[in-house]
This record gives sequence, C-alpha cells and structure tokens, in this order.
Amino acid sequence: MPVKKLWKTCYELSRGHHLVYVFSLLSQILMVFCSVFSTFLIKVLLDTLGGLDELLSAPFFEQWVITILTQGRGPGYLIANQIYILPVAVVSFGAMTAIASFLRMSLRSYAASAINCSMQLTVFFHLESVSYPYFKKAKGGDLIQTCTRDLDVIRKFMIADLSNFNYTIWMVLFCFLFLLGLSWELTLVSMALFPVMFIYSFLLIKEVRKRYRKTDDSEARMTDRIQENIGAVRLVKAFNSEKREVENFENYLSDFRKNFISWRKMSSFFFASTDILVFGAKLISLIYGIYLASQGIINPGTLVVSFLFVNMMVWPIRDTAMSLSNLGQYLASIDRIRLILDEPLEDLESGLTPSISGHVVFNDVSFHFPDGDKDAISHVSFEVKAGQTVAIMGKTGAGKSTLALLLTRLYETDSGSIKIDDYDIKTIQKHHLRKNVVPILQDPFLFSKSISENILMANQKADLPQLKLATRVASIDETIANFKDGYETQVGEKGMSLSGGQKQRVAIARGLIAESPIIIFDDSLSAVDTETDLKIRRNLSTLERKLTTFIITHRVSTAKDADLIIVFEDGKVSEMGTHQELLLKPGLYKRIAEIQGRMV
Repeated sequence: MPVKKLWKTCYELSRGHHLVYVFSLLSQILMVFCSVFSTFLIKVLLDTLGGLDELLSAPFFEQWVITILTQGRGPGYLIANQIYILPVAVVSFGAMTAIASFLRMSLRSYAASAINCSMQLTVFFHLESVSYPYFKKAKGGDLIQTCTRDLDVIRKFMIADLSNFNYTIWMVLFCFLFLLGLSWELTLVSMALFPVMFIYSFLLIKEVRKRYRKTDDSEARMTDRIQENIGAVRLVKAFNSEKREVENFENYLSDFRKNFISWRKMSSFFFASTDILVFGAKLISLIYGIYLASQGIINPGTLVVSFLFVNMMVWPIRDTAMSLSNLGQYLASIDRIRLILDEPLEDLESGLTPSISGHVVFNDVSFHFPDGDKDAISHVSFEVKAGQTVAIMGKTGAGKSTLALLLTRLYETDSGSIKIDDYDIKTIQKHHLRKNVVPILQDPFLFSKSISENILMANQKADLPQLKLATRVASIDETIANFKDGYETQVGEKGMSLSGGQKQRVAIARGLIAESPIIIFDDSLSAVDTETDLKIRRNLSTLERKLTTFIITHRVSTAKDADLIIVFEDGKVSEMGTHQELLLKPGLYKRIAEIQGRMV
C-alpha cells in the first residue's frame, strides 16, 4: 500500500531520532489539552456569572470540573470565591499551554535538524553503497532531484504535516469530548460536514498525485539538461551551439511550466473549495446553536463555547485536508526515494582476503551487459603470470574495457571463471579485491581538491616520499613543481584547471600510490605524447615491487614491449603473443602496426 510505504520510508530516514520526535508530539498533545481546557473555563465563567441556578443546571461534565476546581466544595463555594479560583485556573492552564508550546517547539527544532541530517546521510550512504550497474541505468538529474527536492518534500511532511496531523487529531478529539459533554445534539450537527471534507480531499488525491509526478519528472529532466550542459560547456562553445542549447532548454522549461501550472491549479482549486465547507460547518453550528438556545435546550454560555470549539476544530481539519490533498506529492516523492533505498547494497565485506601477488587466469569467460543484445566478451581465456605486463588491443567496442570491469567485479561474469593466485575472484572480498586491483581510466575523474588530496585518496597512509615517488613514475612531478602552489594546487571541478594529459598522469600517480600488485591502464596513456608514454612505462619497470600490469591501448608503440599482447575482435580473443610473434601472423595486430608505422 502507498501509505504503508510512506510510513516505512519515514521510519527508515529518521532512524535514531524517534524518541525525541515522539516527545515533541507528546508535548504538543499536552499543549492542545491545556488550550481546549482553558477555552472550556470560559463556559464555567459564564455560568458562574449567571448564578447558582445556571451552575446547578449545568451538564454533568461541567459539574465534575467545578468539583475539581473547588476541591469538592461545590457551586456555592465557586460563586463565593470566583474572584480568585477562576483567574488562577485560567492563568495556570495558560501557563501550562505556553510551557508545553515552548517544549514542543524546542524538541521539534532539534528533531527537524537531526532528521534532516539523517535523511541526507541515509540516502547518500545508500547511493555510495549500491552496485556499479545501478548508476548505468539511473540518470544523474533524477538522482539529484531525489536527493534535493524529494527529500525536502518528505522532510516537510515529517516535521510540519505529521505535526499538523497530530495537532488536528487531538484538537478534534478533545473539542469533541468537551462539546459532547455540553450538548450531543449540537455536537452531531457541528461535525456533520467533517466527513464530507475528508471524502472530498481523498477524491482529489489521485489527480493531484498524477499532476505533481508529471511536474517532478519534468523538473528532473530540466535538472539533467542543466547538468549535462555545464559538463559539456567547452563542447558547446567550441561548436557555437549556445543559441541552439538555449532554445532546446526553453522546450524543457516550457514543459515544466505547463505541468507546474496544471498541478498548482488543481491545488488552488482544492484550497479555495474547502473554504466553502469550513464556513458552511461554522454557519450550520451557529444557526443550530441559536435555535437550541432559543428553545432553552442550551444556555448562552454553551452556545458561545460550542462555537469556539467548532472554530478551533474546523481550521485544523481544513489544513489537514489540504495536507491530505498533498499526499499525492508525498507518495510521488517516496516512489523516487524508494527507487534508491530498495536497491540492494553491494556486499563489500564477505569473502576471502588472501595475499595477492598478481597471477591472473581467465578461463572461458563470457559476459553481456544487462541492456545488451549480445555478449560483450565471449569464451575468453588467457593467463598472466605475476609481474608480467599485458597489452590489450582491438577495435573500439571489441570488449577490452570490459575486462577491467570484470576483474574488479563491478560486473560479474555470466559464465567461466577469473582466478587470481588460484582464488576465484567471486570468493574474494570485493573491498580486498579492489584494494589489490586498481584501474586507471582514460577519462579520469578528479575531485575539486588539491593535487595531493586527489592522489592520496587511494592511500591515506602514504607519506611525502611515497607521494613524490608516485608522481615521478607518472612523469607529473616536474609539472607539479612548476605550479605556484605545488602539490596544494587546486584542480577545480573535475580537474578543469589541468590539461587532459596532466589529469591522466595525476590519475596514474593516484593508482600507483595505492601500491596494488595489479594495475590496469584503461587507455589511460592516450592523452600523453609518445615520449611521455615511453618514459612512464620505463619508470614503472624501475619500481622495486613487481606489478602485474594490464595496458589497454590503441598504440602499437605502447603495446610492443609487453610480455604478452592480446588482440580482441567482436568480444573474442583473435590473436595472442609477443610483438614479434604477432607481426609474423596475418591479422588485425599486423594491420594496425603497418598503418601506424606509415603514420610515423
């Protein structure tokens, strides 16, 4: 059920702060009771001013209250001492109302800040902990929308609307009980329109939810478009596409505006139409109360207090009905949040943690992507001994980078096995595996931090000599030394202040400082010149520790010194051997070598 899903999600997002939230609701209940009882004392005051006959003919409930106020001495004692009993009672309950209100606001403020942090942390933790394939199917704009607007909607529901629901429930209950103690006829007539108000609200929920969901989805598409254009700003300017992109964005904006107006029109219609029911309920209770007073069934004091009770009930009910009309908005946001929270967390901790030297064996491995129509790699088998360098070559889309995804278990093989040091990688703890198998990507991501912070994120325990060694091997040390702030140079968002080659070399240094026995260069030397490429590979050979190195590349000059070259075609291994061996065979490698040789 949608409402059950709403409660479940709110419970999860506020975990650890339930107690303070409950206490804030309890203090609100105390505040409501004191407020209602203070209003009821007006009835006692009016009847006291009417004399002993009015008090003696008062309803049983009122006489019971008088007994408590006079400590059992009765109406006569109240009339004789009303000058201090009633003022003291009114002031006492007014003070209790103020104290309960202060306590409720203090607890509510604390709960609001704590729950807001808990919500953000819960969703962010879940996003950080889900598996890699999830991000391949999820859109960045949708995720940002969920982590900002949708969470804000649920926060308002938990802090404001649930509090209003609690206020309304107890206000109606206490007013109903006090009103019932005064006149059951007037009580029934006064509340006649309340069920109509709730039924009317529920009838509109489905349409409001539908329109809000369209608005929310439209805004997500608009956010996604903004994010995409900010990331591609250099490309847009390079092709003079500013005007076209603005016009394209206007279409997204127009769609959002249309959906937003449609949603707000429905909400406004509901808000205005419920005013009719509110004033109708007050008018009916007033007219019928006057009729009962004219017939002598109730006294003027009952009429006045009854009208006050109806007024105290009707506005909270209208606000609650309005919140119920927003239930569609809450459920739409919950649907989007649940898409994240219901995604299974990736198990990083279970499995073996063996010592790894770097002996890798692919045995008849096949794999296809969930949205693919054919195998990305098919029946791939090869062996790499610890400390060897292996070059992977092939056309674009041949399946080269898929090996890196499988070797780090970002994806799992469909069939066959991958073993490291005779351990099937499916039995190795993912956290341990990724600590020992480090990929360096073609388009590396750098955080908006300093160069040293970006490099050290792979090994927080590394010292300055290790940092400098990693940058020297990556052939970026001299470049860093020429920066004004050296290693503390801020790289900007996504490393925008660095060139493509500089970003790649910083990423290489980051991979090397992890001190993993297996390292994968996923075309991560493509943005550096041939001379720097050669220098980095020579530097790697000078390291004291022996690395098992996979180099995914399109350059024969990069691949030729490898201990083993594997050529992929259509997801299958078509050739395997050393540079000299493959040059003697007619095949893709020889053709690439000849073409690149003529280009030199």
